[in-house]
Amino acid sequence: MQTLNWLKRNWLQSAILVIPFIVIAAYWDSFPDEVVVQWNDSGPSKWANKFPGLLVCPFVSIGLAIIFGWIPTLDPRLSRYPEWSERTLGFIRLASTTLVSAGSMLIAAEALGHHFNVRLLSLNVMLLTFLVLGNYIGTFRPNYFVGIRTPWTLENDEVWRATHRNIGPILVLGSLGFLVLQCFLAPKHVAAGFVAFVAAAFVWAFLYSYLVFRSLKSVSSLRPGNPSGSN
Repeated sequence: MQTLNWLKRNWLQSAILVIPFIVIAAYWDSFPDEVVVQWNDSGPSKWANKFPGLLVCPFVSIGLAIIFGWIPTLDPRLSRYPEWSERTLGFIRLASTTLVSAGSMLIAAEALGHHFNVRLLSLNVMLLTFLVLGNYIGTFRPNYFVGIRTPWTLENDEVWRATHRNIGPILVLGSLGFLVLQCFLAPKHVAAGFVAFVAAAFVWAFLYSYLVFRSLKSVSSLRPGNPSGSN
């Protein structure tokens, strides 16, 4: 009964998980024995047997849905934010499973003879994903599973909030910038540049969380009545 209630409340999530299996089952006999599962700049670069090649992504999508469903019950800190857990983690679960399910549909379409510029499509999906993430990450509540988890953000909720609010605009502006750059540069150069940008952004977030923690600690030590502030 509990499972049925969940399916009713999350009908869109249920559809995203089920549709790939329905499509794959409907066209199973039409698929070749081997399907493309990886692409590079020149086109398809890796093939696999249709079983499990066609089914890996749909099962990964189910696994992600289960993991994000368990997080609120596994993380004791999220019990303080039930509404956020339901809304934001639900959105992340929906977005991640949508991406993986879309990947499975892309593999299926390629196997049936429908060809796409997969590299360009993947690049735009990546850029849009980080654009959305940048808009949402500033609202992330302190937890042990999702977000910028450094020793200092996990130690201090104020450091957590400051770090996530700082990194959000950086991801948004960077994603928008690379969306524009792809009009002038080859996709492989944009992809390489964006990966480097994301790595640098999260290195900055790590350092920023430490700097905020140190700043808060210094302010706390200087407060009247604090023994360490009298030195």
